[in-house]
Amino acid sequence: MSEENNKHCYCCKHYKPYYTKGYIQFDKSDIGLCAKNKDTVEKEYYCDNYSFLYHGRIVRREAALSAVITHVDALSQLKQILEEDDEEEIKELFLNFRKRKR
Repeated sequence: MSEENNKHCYCCKHYKPYYTKGYIQFDKSDIGLCAKNKDTVEKEYYCDNYSFLYHGRIVRREAALSAVITHVDALSQLKQILEEDDEEEIKELFLNFRKRKR
């Protein structure tokens, strides 16, 4: 395989494919946007601005784990806020109950 054949736009990190609305889902089109040239190109096209797009399993896994950790941290913060609110409400209810008893 020649050097040019390996550098098609659909393998470039600057290529963003266009999608068309299908009956059930969106279908990937054979043309897209080259973010580097700011132009519409065919996916089989190649140019000098080619930059390798890497979708490694490890990179995706790390990204997914990072997102999960971020969301778990946010949920734990929300849980703490809600628990503190509950504790304050329980204390207020207890104080109100004691006042009514007197």
